[in-house]
Amino acid sequence: MKKIQLIIPLLLLFSLFAGNLKLYSQARIHNGWFELQVNLNISKTEQLEFGQQYNLDTLIIKRLFDEDFRFINDSTEWKLEAIKPGLVLLAKKLSAKSPEPPPPLSEIILSELYTSADYFPVIQDVAYGVNNLSNHRSFRMIENKACFMLTAFENANKVILSGSFNNWNTMEHSMQKTDSGWVSCLSLEAGKYSYKYIVDGRWMADPGNLTAEANEQGTTNSVVFVYNHQFDLKAHKAASSVFLAGTFNNWRPDELKLSRTDDGWKLPLYLREGTHAYKYIVDGQWINDPENPDQRPDGRGNLNSFIGIGDELLFVLNGFKSAENVILTGDFNAWNEHELTMNRTDSGWELAYTLAPGNYEYKYIVDGRWILDPHNPYSTGSGDFENSFIAFQPNHVFALNGFVSAKEVLISGSFNDWNENGYHMLRKKNNWVFPIFLKPGRYSYKFIVDRQWITDPDNPYYEKNEFGSDNSVLWINP
Repeated sequence: MKKIQLIIPLLLLFSLFAGNLKLYSQARIHNGWFELQVNLNISKTEQLEFGQQYNLDTLIIKRLFDEDFRFINDSTEWKLEAIKPGLVLLAKKLSAKSPEPPPPLSEIILSELYTSADYFPVIQDVAYGVNNLSNHRSFRMIENKACFMLTAFENANKVILSGSFNNWNTMEHSMQKTDSGWVSCLSLEAGKYSYKYIVDGRWMADPGNLTAEANEQGTTNSVVFVYNHQFDLKAHKAASSVFLAGTFNNWRPDELKLSRTDDGWKLPLYLREGTHAYKYIVDGQWINDPENPDQRPDGRGNLNSFIGIGDELLFVLNGFKSAENVILTGDFNAWNEHELTMNRTDSGWELAYTLAPGNYEYKYIVDGRWILDPHNPYSTGSGDFENSFIAFQPNHVFALNGFVSAKEVLISGSFNDWNENGYHMLRKKNNWVFPIFLKPGRYSYKFIVDRQWITDPDNPYYEKNEFGSDNSVLWINP
């Protein structure tokens, strides 16, 4: 849960654009430092007004809004750090006794200047989930809307719904009072969400929801899932119990219990996008889904039922027509050497496989011999541990201009644990490029040009690292 901290009004100075009352900067005194939180997306007139109000040198103003952050850090008394694109923090010591270094960004308060839409949402990445409600009215899907209800509290004056779906905004979702309780309905995609109610200013978990998780404040948030799939077993009506187990829950046999229906059994739940193996456990006996023809070997002499949630990627290996058997394997199926037998075509081999948007490593096994994809120029690793790489539905392309005489250029960063054998970039004319999928958030990275680590010369956003050098910084918007 994101906790909102109030700033003492006397220490919070607002700069207002005359006529429009447009708020474009904030200032405060904090821990011996004078801090300016600055919106860089303002007009030339506003930039001049801003400089005059805070008595900033015209050269600093020019370099600031030209995003020449290195000059400010290296050549002035100000310290600058990028909070996100278009938003920076300027900090200056108030006296020689002020502590070093300046307060970390985690202490910077982003208040009403930026609305919840400017924050990056909390991505709650889980493989699966089912709801466990003590009050079935606490959360329901009504006409494709996720409806939250807080029963009782009829004497409350105001109730706010706050959670990961609105970046813990404390004002956006005022709940409507009804004769049954307080209600708010939202349009939410399938997935996991954490939330709380604010009843007359007091935060509380949902008393009708038994699923909760700890938060950074030492309390708990309620957790709810918006479903995207239902397992149906239309048989075994006489069974005493039926459970579901699969790769998504590490094959735990007694966790996901199906409910009895008129014609069999059912279990609605949330499943992460991708391909999942599963089985039913009927009165202790493991069986495949009799209505699902997609069954594949697990490499241990058994067959499992399979289901795909999301879009398919068609893997194609041209040639190798004389091969007797070709297997596709990768990190998406735990490098299973027996599961994904490719289909022979007139031009070679192919197999469609359902994946979530993301980055994947893979290889082909041609008659027992492991090979890289000869038609894919992107790879990661080195030697026997080099694998073909593919970004499924990429949302960013790293590009390095120039360095045409370089023999090898890699990209490495927080997205791949700073692997020194990072991702091999592809030279295209005068650029080196690498497409990738990155979840919304903040990343740091560097290029490795012929084994030399460098920051991105075309990216003005950077931060200091523990080695005394800089890392380039990238934000991926929701």
